[in-house]
Amino acid sequence: MARDTKSDICRAAMDVIAAKGVEGASLREIAEAVGITKASLYYHYASKQDLVSALLMPLVDDMRNALAGLDQRPWSPAAVRVVLSDFIDAVIRHRDVGVWLARDIGALASFEDVLGEIFALTGRLHHWLAGPDPTVEDRIRAVAATEVVGGVLSSTLTVSDAPDQVLRSVLLEASLDVLKATSRAGAA
Repeated sequence: MARDTKSDICRAAMDVIAAKGVEGASLREIAEAVGITKASLYYHYASKQDLVSALLMPLVDDMRNALAGLDQRPWSPAAVRVVLSDFIDAVIRHRDVGVWLARDIGALASFEDVLGEIFALTGRLHHWLAGPDPTVEDRIRAVAATEVVGGVLSSTLTVSDAPDQVLRSVLLEASLDVLKATSRAGAA
């Protein structure tokens, strides 16, 4: 079977960046972890910026897919459950990226376009989760519901060993509790 060097590089980069941060990670260390030369790494990724972007884009793509058509979707407690489930699944699939993203956000300032899209997607989700004719409290709950997800997943010390299905279930229920989505059933 042929080696998938790009995937190997991405896995090694995730490990090195998780341990040392974006700024502290060197392409030399990543190449050594893969067992290739730095020149070989440059063949696949022209710069550290390209490599980090390659690590971030699957998260962005999954968030886009999870929130596709959101603006046309009618709000209801049942729809909130589905949308949050899709969002949580996307974030859990990339929980390793989320951990270093949360810890190293300052170093990622040079990835303004990618981070801008993540923030824009999350903003759309907040707006939709707040429901029709939202109160200030509804808007606060919408933000808090997604922060529950990010906060838990960035806490590697306490949940790094949690199975995905357990995370999904607990995060969904915690987010719904924050939203109190079922109490707005009359707004649907």
